[in-house]
Amino acid sequence: MDQTYDRAKALLQGEPSGLRAGLRVWAAWALRRPRICLVLVVLLASLPGLFAMPPLDRDESRFAQATAQMLESGDFIAIQFQDEPRNKKPVGIHWLQSLSVWITSDAAAREIWAYRIPSLAGAILAAVLTFSIGQTLFGRREGLLAGALLGSCIVLSVEAVNAKTDAMLLFSVVALQLALAKLWMARDEEQKPGVGVALLFWAALGFGILIKGPITPMVAVLTILALSIATRSWRWLLPLRPLMGVPVMLLVAAPWYIAITLQDQTFLMRAANEDFIPKLLSGVESHGAPPGTYVGVHLLGFWPGALFALPALVAAWKLRRKVHPLPFLLAWLIPSWIVFELTPTKLPHYTLPTYPALALLVAWAVFAASPWLTGRFAKLLAIIALLGGAVLAAGIVWLPLQLSVPDAIGPGVVAAILVLATAWGAAWLSWRRRPLAALSWSAPMTAVVMAWGMGLYVPQLKPLWLSPQLADVYFEQRSPDSPPLASAGYHEPSLVFLTDRDTHLYSAGRTADYLAADPKAVVAVTGRQEAAFRQRLEELGVVPVAKAELSGINYSKGRSDTITLYGRAP
Repeated sequence: MDQTYDRAKALLQGEPSGLRAGLRVWAAWALRRPRICLVLVVLLASLPGLFAMPPLDRDESRFAQATAQMLESGDFIAIQFQDEPRNKKPVGIHWLQSLSVWITSDAAAREIWAYRIPSLAGAILAAVLTFSIGQTLFGRREGLLAGALLGSCIVLSVEAVNAKTDAMLLFSVVALQLALAKLWMARDEEQKPGVGVALLFWAALGFGILIKGPITPMVAVLTILALSIATRSWRWLLPLRPLMGVPVMLLVAAPWYIAITLQDQTFLMRAANEDFIPKLLSGVESHGAPPGTYVGVHLLGFWPGALFALPALVAAWKLRRKVHPLPFLLAWLIPSWIVFELTPTKLPHYTLPTYPALALLVAWAVFAASPWLTGRFAKLLAIIALLGGAVLAAGIVWLPLQLSVPDAIGPGVVAAILVLATAWGAAWLSWRRRPLAALSWSAPMTAVVMAWGMGLYVPQLKPLWLSPQLADVYFEQRSPDSPPLASAGYHEPSLVFLTDRDTHLYSAGRTADYLAADPKAVVAVTGRQEAAFRQRLEELGVVPVAKAELSGINYSKGRSDTITLYGRAP
């Protein structure tokens, strides 16, 4: 206990005496139980949103619906959304989600939180293993700070409550990089890492391939190439034992790829032509952006670590020949970041596999007392944090007023105050040249902001959640023997997940034909499809009866919609 307390004092050395007194007990506990501390950070940031956030469009609902269909059909090889094959994505996350739903819920219940549990687990494991890498490269305190920066950052907090691949992908990358970090740190030592490190590398590589195909191998290969070219040696990789490891990787990843290829011989070609190659050539689904975009995106996505990320990167580059662990982190970060920047299709979470390296660089720079973290560059970032916090807080208060949601105004005001306290407190401490204090304040506060935002504020913005509204109204209006819902103009995957696998996403004319064919049918029609729907019904001699109307914003398309539920006149 005394030694841990002394380490806590050293950790806080240089901070104001009052701050040291207030944080010393917490720091001592965190250093004694770093992994428990990091689990609590991730749970604080993400657990409220896990239960409170409605199903998101579009990717989350597609993944969840495909998993639900696996459970209902018993076919755990083919991936389908309704009748559409989705085999262009690997199956790993669907297996994990199936296991989670089987243990905690039921496919028929359509409880989205059960599908999100693997993502939360991936975020927790990524933060904990980032600590392990930091401990391997630098020491316990650097690992703890890096894990906290990753576990509380905004992008990972969002991905932890999103039933997709990205949090588990991050876990696979960090597990693999932990093995490489151990090899790198032992490259000049006589005692080389044992077989367990090699097994970790190859198992993580196979797992990553099963989760999201080429991304985990890409990060691994780029890291290895950069380090080996820089050192002009490959000998540090010999403990990986490829003759033993490659079969392990294949044992993890290959069975499903073989099984799905036997079912669908065009699988690999379609996966490349429909998913992978288009993202390399142009912006898919309006997600294009120029190179350099992620440098700006990280200021919000990697907050609070973004407060010192760029100065830490500059410091690491200047000292890369003097500090043995730095080349490893730079080789992890820079080549993969360049690939993501050069890829035309861009989404905020795509650079997530590089964030642990960024967090570790920031943690190193803080404890190395790098002057770059207290210079003019850092003060500029502090000003950006001040202005960014003010703009974000204003937007949080403005949005419920704009959407006319009085119930969200109170939670919005609280969220805005928390954002201001987090950003302005961090900026003030950074300006006062207290980087450790700035991060010690902003990391837990960011977790609180994310918990409040995703747990209370965002779910209250009802106009954004058209699918839950429509599903609720549909179940109120349908009779027990009604056929599945047909929807004209509103085709979001979350509607399918919340209603029925056989929900029909039709054109206006086909929806009118569907209503005419069955007097017990209930259909949904957007305002944009109303005229064509009524014209077709007129031709068929059918009189529609409006049963309910709702309005809101289809955030996937960035437009407002009015949706009317219709039945047939007796």
